[in-house]
Formats: sequence, structure tokens, C-alpha cells
Amino acid sequence: MAGISTVLFGKYQICGILGTGRAGTVFLAVHLELEEYRAIKRVAKSFLNYDHFRKEALILKELRHPGIPIIYDVEEDESYSYLIEEYLEGESLFDLVKRKGHLSKELTIFYGIQLTNIIHYLHSAGPDPILHLDLQPKNLLLCHDTIKLIDFGLAASLEDANVPGERYGTVGCAAPEQYKKDQVLDERTDLYAIGAILHYLYSGRFPGQSHTGGSLRDTDLSGIINRCIKEEKEERFLSAQELGERLLQLKNMGTAAKDCLQSSSLTIALFGSKSGAGTTHIGVGLSVYLKNQGFPNVFEEKNDSGMEKNLLGPGTGKRDQYGLLRFGDLVFKPYYGPGVKLKKSPVSIKIQDYGKQSDQVFLEEPDVMILVCDVSPWSWREAEQAACEIVQKGVPYAIVYNHTIPGTRISLPKGVVVSRCYRAPHYPNPFSADREVKAFYRALSSRILEERSHNETRFSKIKNQIKTLGSAARWNWAKLKKRTGRHD
Repeated sequence: MAGISTVLFGKYQICGILGTGRAGTVFLAVHLELEEYRAIKRVAKSFLNYDHFRKEALILKELRHPGIPIIYDVEEDESYSYLIEEYLEGESLFDLVKRKGHLSKELTIFYGIQLTNIIHYLHSAGPDPILHLDLQPKNLLLCHDTIKLIDFGLAASLEDANVPGERYGTVGCAAPEQYKKDQVLDERTDLYAIGAILHYLYSGRFPGQSHTGGSLRDTDLSGIINRCIKEEKEERFLSAQELGERLLQLKNMGTAAKDCLQSSSLTIALFGSKSGAGTTHIGVGLSVYLKNQGFPNVFEEKNDSGMEKNLLGPGTGKRDQYGLLRFGDLVFKPYYGPGVKLKKSPVSIKIQDYGKQSDQVFLEEPDVMILVCDVSPWSWREAEQAACEIVQKGVPYAIVYNHTIPGTRISLPKGVVVSRCYRAPHYPNPFSADREVKAFYRALSSRILEERSHNETRFSKIKNQIKTLGSAARWNWAKLKKRTGRHD
């Protein structure tokens, strides 16, 4: 029997148990040579559905997609078979909705596009489509806002799925034909489940359940969902690819600046006019807002403000392999100091909190800077000086005026552009936004996107101009790339 510190197959040291169930046990192990975690699923050969487990392992071993856990190996001994797979850390879509009630339209579409990409890959991975047949929120894990499809226990090729026998599915997500032995299962069976999942994400309930959550508020999205969950297969979308393209069209109804943000990396740095200006509060609110709009991001603490201790309590935070922590909708990287080297996070949008360290911000040269000014009567001078400094630097910026007294007129320093200035509403909890707060962050994020888009255009123009000047200007181009962090 495998116990803690047991080494399997000469290279996997067991660290603990991740879960147990009817089918077997899942262990957490570390690869001794690579120093990487693995999940090891162990199933007894005496298990009633052992042949089904072997089939699942063989199916998964041939699949390679970012949304499907990597199967590294299949091992066995006299009593057990072992599935060595990628170790995943995250929250299921079921738990996410249970915590939040329901998701925004943008986030529902964001996850829906990822899911359709995974299912399109399954349906076209070989000569015979692979049907999952058990798509449900509990089988979809969020790892840094990337969906991972787990539990392929019912997955089968199109031919095997229609072999006479017992059929299974999850109530609320399984298509009507899964309950009828004489009905043919095909790709559209999985599309029904995708529709049920989107319904659950957007409303907090499955199709047909009593109304306890939100409603299908958006007519375009609800039209897509309702077509997926039609009783007759012929009335649904023809393929996961067609469904994904329709969701992508709906997502792209936004601005060109949003498209720019979605497809590239972005670093947003915040700093305050003084200590206590509310930089962390504004930054956390922005991070949560962008996350709920379908833009995954990491909030990075660039000064030792004790944020981890204040949110999670001393010693209670569980870090992932990138050193990141989670608190509700916030994914954040606490301050580790200059001596700590961590694996680079896959999240491309970073929101960095520098506190009052303006000099450090200007040295790092992020894509966009946000200055948070405390405009209390006794702090106005520091606010004015900080605003003048950011204008003189000639960098892309936005200014947020915080702690304002209602009705008080803000006098802007010379050179400050009015359209780049925003008055922050009073809201004690950055994790909970009302209509006024959402409008504030919508305007602020639009400014950020516009600044980024303008910067991209300017960079491209300079690049083209320098290319026409020949070798004499190469050193200038190298200097520009170094300053902007570019490699193209």
C-alpha cells in the first residue's frame, strides 16, 4: 500500500492523498529528477470497471491540448494500474458559481469560448470523434483562468458511444438522447451539455431548475444558449467549432482596444501621491473588475504593505507554483523581496501596486501608469506635485482622485489632460461593486486600453520609420526595444 514518502517506479515520491473515491485513490507525488508535481490516479485491477479505466487512460494519453491534463505515463503492478498525469491547482466552475451566484456575460463568453475549443479538439482529434458525454461544471477546473477538462470516465469514440448498453450522464447537463437507449449519440450531444453549462454560469441554475439565481439577461447570449439545449439534436449547432465562432462574434462586438488587450500582454502600474492615498484599494478593485469582464490578471504587490496578512491572516495562504495566492476573485502575488526568484506566471495582464514609490515606477517603465491622488484638503500639495511629475515624464497615464468631498471642485495642475482624470466614488469594499463603481472602473479601464492602443500605434510607426534609415539608426532601435521591453 502506497504511503507518504513511498517512491513509485523509482521516480515518483508520494507526498499525500488528493482524493479517494469508488474508482480508486489520487495521490500527489513529486518527480524526483524533474522536481515537478504529478497527480497519480491508482485503480485496483479488481475494480468492476477496470477495463473502462484502461480505455480512459489510453484515450487521454494520445491527447495534447492546453485544456486537457497531460498524461505522462500509464504504469501497473500486480494489483493496480496507475495513471500519471499533470497536477492541477484551481477552482471548479461549479464552486466558482456557488461562491459568486452567477457570472457576468463577458466571463461566461470567455469560459464558453475556451470550452468549445477543447470540445472541437476532442471531436476532431482522430478519424473517429471522441465524445466526452459528461460535461458539467464540476469537471471543469480553472487554472489561472484557463479551463481544464477533467474526468474522462464516460468519454468514448463515436462508434463505442453507440454500442448497446447502459448510458450515464449528469442530471441537468446530459442531453435528452442520453436517457434513451435507442437514440444515436453524436457531437451535438456534447453541445447540449455546453449550453447547460453556459446557462449555469450566466444564471446560477441549470435549465429547467426553479429560478434561484440570475436570469438570462442578454438576448444574444440567451439565444445561443437556447439553441444549444434544444430537445432535438437537429435544431442545435452543427459543431463545437460553429458554436465557438458564434461566441467569438459576440465577444468581438466590443471595441478594438479590448481586442488589443485580449491578445497581448499589459502591465499597469499604480502609485500614490502619498502613503494612504488608496492605491491598493483602487488596484484591487480594478483587478476584480477586469477579471469579471473576461480579462484574467495578476495583482502584484511591489512594496511590502502586508496585503497577504491583512487578507488571509498570518500563515494561512496557499501559494501555487508561481507564488500566487487567491482571495475570492483576486489572484495576487505578495511582495517577496528582490532575492526570491519564482517561475513566471502564464497570466499576461499585470496590475502592480508600488505604493508611494514613484521613482521605482518610472524606472520599470510599465505600459500604463495610474496615479492615485489623495485630495483631502491637507494632502492637496502632494497630489499636485505627483500629477505634475507624471505629466513631465511624458508617459501613458491616468489620474484617479481619491478621498474627494462631494461637491468639491478639483483644480487640475497645468498640463494635466482632463480626459485622463477620474474621481473615485466612495466604496468600502473593493470586492463588491455597485453600478456607480462599475461605471468608474469601466471608464478607467477604457482609458487604459486607449493609452495602450495609442502606444502600440506609435511604436509601429517609429519601427517603420527606423527601418527606412538603415544601419546608422540600429542603435536607436535597440535602445527603444530595451526601453519598451520589446523583442520584435
